[in-house]
Amino acid sequence: MLNINFWNMAGVVIEVLLLYICLKKFLFQPIKAIQEKRQAMLDGQMQNAEAKKSEALELKSQYETKIASVQDESDQMIEKAKKDAQFEYDRIVKQADSDAGNLLKKAKDNIELEREKAMREMESQVADLAISAASKILGEKSGAESDQLLYDQFLDKAGESDDRDLD
Repeated sequence: MLNINFWNMAGVVIEVLLLYICLKKFLFQPIKAIQEKRQAMLDGQMQNAEAKKSEALELKSQYETKIASVQDESDQMIEKAKKDAQFEYDRIVKQADSDAGNLLKKAKDNIELEREKAMREMESQVADLAISAASKILGEKSGAESDQLLYDQFLDKAGESDDRDLD
């Protein structure tokens, strides 16, 4: 049945110890070294990832600050453009009002000149009519002196009636 022999048992123990020492030296130590290298590499990558993450957060913060600054600047530019446009609008309206006032003044001046010209022409025509009527009434008795006298009297009376119309 089962024979337990001391020497067999000692041989098996020695073989197991030798196998353990060989495995430890040639298998466990290289595997442990590989595991330590991988752990160091993973730790380095984690530190690198954390550094990149903090750098990315810092850049994000800078970009958000720049975007806010650019937004403020664009708002200021829009506000300035609106003020400039309003100023230009006011200037154009003021210039148009001034031009319209000048045009209206010139038109009134022209109307006044035309009225005065028409009045002079009417006075001249009325004087000619009065002279011709007076010469027909007086017949052949009229002369240059009498014509001038009648003309002056007519203008005096016409001037007095015109002065009363203006008051």
